[in-house]
Amino acid sequence: MKSPGRLITGAGGALLLVSLLLPWAGGGKTDQTGFELLTIADVFLLTVGLVAIAAALAWGRFGLFRPDLSLNGAADLLGLVATIAVAWLLLFDFPPGASREIGAFLALLATIAIAGGAGDYSPLRGAPLFPRIGARDPGKARRAQIE
Repeated sequence: MKSPGRLITGAGGALLLVSLLLPWAGGGKTDQTGFELLTIADVFLLTVGLVAIAAALAWGRFGLFRPDLSLNGAADLLGLVATIAVAWLLLFDFPPGASREIGAFLALLATIAIAGGAGDYSPLRGAPLFPRIGARDPGKARRAQIE
């Protein structure tokens, strides 16, 4: 059975990629897409979207550079950082005189979906916040700590 988090993470990644192609800033005669408005953040958001889609496809079966960091964990962390960055852009750092368009709000929604869908909520069910990584299979060690 596929978990809802997997579907939410994949949909959030796809929505984030689409949002970069939609208008983010309007004003004057032209609308700017996410790729036109952002300088380096567009590459970061593109990476977040691709990692989220990869995490939804793999769903914890592959590590990312380390055996104790799965694609889910990377998608969660990158989604959280992207949520903060997009919210900061919308609230404090938007170009003066430009109106906020649908693409920026969809990007914020997508990053929240990625962070929420890929998040690990086992500490809410009693697992330790900082589990030991000494075991050969970190997932097995975490499951043992929960039970």
